[in-house]
Parts: sequence; C-alpha cells; structure tokens
Amino acid sequence: MPLDVLRTTQTPRLSGRNDEHARVLREAPGPLPPIVVHRATMRVIDGAHRVHAARLRGAREILARMFDGDERDAFVLAVRANVTHGLPLTLADRTGAAARIVRSHPHWSDRAIAAETGLSEHTVAGVRRRSTARASQLNTPRTPRTPDAPDATGADPADDLPQPTARLGRDGRLRPTDGARRRTLAGRLFAERPDATLREIAGLAGISPATARDVRLRVSRGEDPVTPRQRSAARPAATDTDGSAPAVSVAIIEQLTKDPSIRLSDAGRSLLSWLGAHLVQPDDCAEVIARVPPHRSDQVALLARACAQNWHHIAHRLEECAATAK
Repeated sequence: MPLDVLRTTQTPRLSGRNDEHARVLREAPGPLPPIVVHRATMRVIDGAHRVHAARLRGAREILARMFDGDERDAFVLAVRANVTHGLPLTLADRTGAAARIVRSHPHWSDRAIAAETGLSEHTVAGVRRRSTARASQLNTPRTPRTPDAPDATGADPADDLPQPTARLGRDGRLRPTDGARRRTLAGRLFAERPDATLREIAGLAGISPATARDVRLRVSRGEDPVTPRQRSAARPAATDTDGSAPAVSVAIIEQLTKDPSIRLSDAGRSLLSWLGAHLVQPDDCAEVIARVPPHRSDQVALLARACAQNWHHIAHRLEECAATAK
C-alpha cells in the first residue's frame, strides 16, 4: 500500500501521535506488521505509528489489510485494536472513545461497549448518562447531513442518530432500555387480568414470556416486579451529582481536548497524554487495591498519599495562577 495515499486522522488518541513510539518502531528489526485501512476513505484504522515509522525509514509502501464498512464501525475497530495491542490508550482516550461509541451505536449494551473500550460496565453507564443528558440539552437546530459528515459546529455526527428502545448485548440478544417500566406494567396487568396467559401479558407489556414468568413469580411473593439491578440503574448515581464525581473529571478532560490552544500544540498534547495516564476513576481504585500483595500494602499506601500530596500542590499552584489571571 503506497504511504502517500493513506490518511491518519480521527484516531482514538486524544493527544495525537506519539513520535517517540514511532521512532522505537523505526528501529525495530524486520518488516513492520500490516496496518488496517478503511477502504472507502483510505483512513488508517490501526497502525498510524507504523505508517510514521515506515516514513522515517524512507519506505514508500507498507503492508496493509483492508476493512469494508462504514466509518462508525471503523472507529470501533480502531479502538478495539489499540486496546488489545500496541501503545496503550489512556483512560481519557478510552472514555472519549466510549462516549463516541455510545452515540454511534446506541443500541449496544454498556457491557458490549465496555468490552470494546477496556472500561468497566459502570464507567460506560456513567458515560451514557452524561451523553443522554447532553443530547437532551441540544435544542439548537442544525442542517441535516450524512451520518459520517461533520457539521460547521463541530458536533459529533452521531448526536443526530435516534436513540433506540432496546440494546444489543454481547450475547446477541436485544433487551429493552425501559425494562423497569415494562416490568411494572406487566405486574399491574397480572393484577388486573389474573386469568391472562404469560404470552398475552408479555405481548401487552412488550417483554419476553420468560420475563413475564419472572414478574408473575415476584408479584405472587409480594415482591417488586422490577429487579434490584434495574432499580439501582434507574436511580441517578451519586457520583454524577457531587462535586468530586468522576463525571466532573471526565467532563473536564473532554473540554480540554476541544480547546484549540491545547489540542493543536505539542505542549497541550503532552498535557492531555499526561493527564490521561494519571487520571484515576473510582472503578480503578478497587482494581488497584485487589492487585497489591498484603505485605506491600503499607508501601503502596505511602505512595498513594505522596501522589495525592503532589496533586494537591498542583491544584494549589494552578488556583493561584487562576486568581492572578483574574
């Protein structure tokens, strides 16, 4: 594949290309592994650093595999590839990718998107809540366009896609997004129509016969027809409302990546990369704690406190700078 026909834009990496990684690839012995290219646009899906390394080597061609599909699926493939191999995506990269996939593939379940982005299911659920809230606030009309074309406002094309009434799980099954409401309706129908069959209630409530059977059992035991998991999902998470929430930190990262003074400068891209690598989410805490051997807990605790003090110092100095700027 000739290098001069390839495009390396729209990468999942918020900070752009890592030149040091490309130089490491240039010095690696042997031919570079094949890249993956979107046939319709000639955009590199996987292997942007390999393309730059090939150019540094003075090569004019590189081995490539072609992908046939739309740009939304191409982006998902790019995220999947960069999560599983190569230079790892930062937390900010993966969270930003999840936000885009939530909008472009709204029928996918949180678990399915989590598997593609390397995030937890709970983190993706939070991304979806913020995306839904943002979509509900967008009441400025925009000129219609094709799904893959950007508009003059810079808004994500996927913002215009209709939101589904069901989501596709990793097992290939469709599940309604308003399952709690449908279960409540089925419970009420069972009380009003005690002689109705499972299939009749299932058809009226828009649920499967198996779900209708579970609702009937719960109602007969005097329980809530809605499962505990559905009840907790229906309640707004506390982490989305208090000031120390992960929603705030992710939203700030998203704002920084849209700032041209940061996104278009080497120093700014370096800052985004550093922040993405050092941003810690609540879901990460439990995972880190579980990995620390008990006999090293004290040492890692000291390290965590030292990092917290450094972050506190950074916050104090930045607040001073902000006050001076005013």
